[in-house]
Amino acid sequence: MSDQLIGKRVPGAGHPIRMDAELRMHAEPMVADPLSRCVAKFLDVLMAAAISHLAPPIGFFAGVTYLLIADGVPPGRSAGKRLLGLAVRGPRGRECGVRESILRNAIVAGPYALWHLLAQGGWLLGVVGGLVFVGAVVLEGVLLAGNPQGLRLGDELAETRVVGVTVTDRA
Repeated sequence: MSDQLIGKRVPGAGHPIRMDAELRMHAEPMVADPLSRCVAKFLDVLMAAAISHLAPPIGFFAGVTYLLIADGVPPGRSAGKRLLGLAVRGPRGRECGVRESILRNAIVAGPYALWHLLAQGGWLLGVVGGLVFVGAVVLEGVLLAGNPQGLRLGDELAETRVVGVTVTDRA
C-alpha cells in the first residue's frame, strides 16, 4: 500500500513523497572517509607552508595559527575540508569552535612548528624535526584508519568528528 504513494503528490504536502525522504531528514551526517580527510589535511599543511614562507618570521606564526584554528572559523571547515566537502562537528553535532579546533589540530601543528624551528639550526636538526612531523602525521593516519568510528587522536581529545557535507549544507 505504501508503494502506491511513492512519487505521488499528497494534498497539502506540495511535493512528491520520496522513498528516502524520511531517512535523509533524520539521518546523521556520514563520517568522512579517511582518504578524503588525509587529502584535506595535506592541503591545509600546504597552505600553512605557503603562508609560512610569505613573510618570515611573521608568516611562520600565521601558518601555525592557521593550522591550529582553521577548523574553528565558521562554518567549521578549513580550506582543505571546504574543497573536499567535509566539515568538523563538535560535541552534540554543533559546529567546531576555536577551542576544539586548537585541541584537535595541536597534534599536527606542534610538530609542524617544531620542524620549522629546528630547521633554523641547520640541516641535521631540520631532518630531525621533519621526522618528528612525519611521525606525528603517520601516527594520526594510522589511528584514523584503525578507528572504527573514524576518529583520530585529535578528534578524541576535542570530542569532534569529521563528516561529509551535503550539497545543500555547503556555503
